[in-house]
Amino acid sequence: MKNWFPPLVILGLSGLGLACASQRVQEQVHILFNHLAQGADPFAEVNKFFDEQLRNIQQTLDRLADALEGQEA
Repeated sequence: MKNWFPPLVILGLSGLGLACASQRVQEQVHILFNHLAQGADPFAEVNKFFDEQLRNIQQTLDRLADALEGQEA
């Protein structure tokens, strides 16, 4: 079984190379990379969500600290 691995890898890589050599595939790859380059940051929405959640946690902790200080005084 181990003896089949290197030839299969070489066959797969050569097939991938032949597929990329065709004009149609090159155009599709070019379109894909252009689309990815022009797209927005994929993590921007997640970062915005985490920032909002951290802001809410900080506000809650501030209110809790104020309430505890009020009880001590």
